[in-house]
Amino acid sequence: MDEQTIIRETSGVCGGYPCIGDTRIPVRMIVELFDATHDFEQTAAMFPQLTQRQVRDALAYYHEHPSRVDEDIARNAWYLAPIPAL
Repeated sequence: MDEQTIIRETSGVCGGYPCIGDTRIPVRMIVELFDATHDFEQTAAMFPQLTQRQVRDALAYYHEHPSRVDEDIARNAWYLAPIPAL
């Protein structure tokens, strides 16, 4: 990962799960979008406030810590399950 991109877990921010730097963008969001599209460029384009390096670093973090990010994905899915689809 790039020295300038720090994946942080901060209590009280996004449930304490990993986010990109000082943003409130969870690594989970990058991973889920990339898994849905299998297209790095499209994934990066969906987050114009991030650099491509930050998106790559989020994916690298997932590669290094899959269980932590998968836990966040499962937790988020569980919370959203009761919400009906539009």
